[in-house]
Amino acid sequence: MSAAQAPALRAGISPCPNDLFVFSGWILGKTPAPRAAFFYEDIETLNGRARDGAYDLVKISYANVPRCPAYVPLDCGGALGRGCGPLLLTGPAFSNRAFDPEAEVLVPGERTTANFLLDFWFSGQGVAGNLRKRFVPFDALYRELRERPGAQGVVIHEMRFTYARDGLRLVRDLGEHWESVTGGPIPLGAVVYRGGEGAPARSEIEAAIRASLDWARAHEREALELCALHAQDMEPGVMRSHIDLYVNAFTRDLGEEGRAAVDYFLARLQDFRVG
Repeated sequence: MSAAQAPALRAGISPCPNDLFVFSGWILGKTPAPRAAFFYEDIETLNGRARDGAYDLVKISYANVPRCPAYVPLDCGGALGRGCGPLLLTGPAFSNRAFDPEAEVLVPGERTTANFLLDFWFSGQGVAGNLRKRFVPFDALYRELRERPGAQGVVIHEMRFTYARDGLRLVRDLGEHWESVTGGPIPLGAVVYRGGEGAPARSEIEAAIRASLDWARAHEREALELCALHAQDMEPGVMRSHIDLYVNAFTRDLGEEGRAAVDYFLARLQDFRVG
């Protein structure tokens, strides 16, 4: 079967600027790559889709990798770095209240890395019992933090650039806590692949992702235009900061440091794993 006759891969990524930037060359047909149909969904939805085997290539949380044994994590395309982790915040400043370990905590998905990093931090606080969590899509979570006095929760993505001006209070940078304890970068999101008979090899998929990212670096205007189509409510400066933070050297190749961080993360994840 020729490449033209082969069925298109089903690829699921988030509409966040970092994912769109990485895959822009592939999405726009600017680089050599297998035929693919791209679908855009939030990270927790993608986590569930991967567990159901809905996609051949999909971006998921590193915390969800053990739950998706049919997939192999790739060495490129994901989100891993320093100073880029989720933030634990309390609601509007006028609530005048610090974090309450007995009150409800909003979390952007049970299978997210943010949920694991919250548990990782809380386990070292010397407080008995478990946190009472409510899982909410990340955008709705942020609105509730802003609008409901006394709310507390974990934010991800570009919200780290806007929370202070929106009157929210930082309790703990959960990524910074991970780095201080482990000394390694934070594994946030992985691109995973499920091959099979007649499907492109893993090496071909990784080469396609790297070529797509290289194209985006060389043609930023076109890549950013694609990102902006899916981030119309995001300020250009915030979008640029988002890409600069989450697309880094680890995105192109995890390398020895990145792979070591991932291995350690997955090992520690077993301490907090929910099936």
